[in-house]
Amino acid sequence: MGYGLIYALPAATWYKWREAQGWRFFNDGLEWRQMDKLGHVWTTYHLSLLIREWAKKNGYSQRQAYRMGGSLAWLFQLSIEAFDGFFPKWGASLWDVAANTAGTALYMLSQALQGSPWQVGMRFSFHPTPYAKQKPHLLGRGVAQILKDYNGQTYWFCIFHRRSPIGLALGHGAEGLLGGYGQEPEATIRERERRRWVLSVDPHWEVLFRKSHWFVRIFVSFKTPLPALVYVAPKARFVWLYY
Repeated sequence: MGYGLIYALPAATWYKWREAQGWRFFNDGLEWRQMDKLGHVWTTYHLSLLIREWAKKNGYSQRQAYRMGGSLAWLFQLSIEAFDGFFPKWGASLWDVAANTAGTALYMLSQALQGSPWQVGMRFSFHPTPYAKQKPHLLGRGVAQILKDYNGQTYWFCIFHRRSPIGLALGHGAEGLLGGYGQEPEATIRERERRRWVLSVDPHWEVLFRKSHWFVRIFVSFKTPLPALVYVAPKARFVWLYY
């Protein structure tokens, strides 16, 4: 039932099934400064944790819940690639599969560190950008920008000490992402697009909340707006509130 709500039902409405053709691969590893791939890592990682929490609540052992979290999340994400492969607009991406695998690996690392002083996590944040107004059909309108406008997204890798209420967060984002792959000259796209690196801190919510719960798990998947040091070559700037 959970799979149907998360994947099958959206797939029934997202895809134009009359346009389905023969299954194919699509090489998109060099597009969007890999922001879409980081989205796959973040999704698989947190989906693994959510499934693990669900399994524990339903009586599975710690080991069983751990295995179910990683394996089911990876398989659920793989089903998206299976669907994409039938549509000329997308195609199945081995880069997406690799990113899903990286998300599972991060989940496994976070579980392996449970007994150590250090813990890792991944966060997401978003801010509206003017780029969406330039290509709303591509980068979305309104709430849809959160998913489609990669310019406003930042994915964070966080490291915490077990007893510390706050940890270090390194974020990756990008600017100038307007598509045009395969249509505009590569030199033009490279000149327009720039990576954004962000250094900040984030509360260690798992310590502050103490008790594990699915709501807590969803809450901690997002980065708390806090001061940050932002670097977009060749300049660095300090931002009092980055989100």
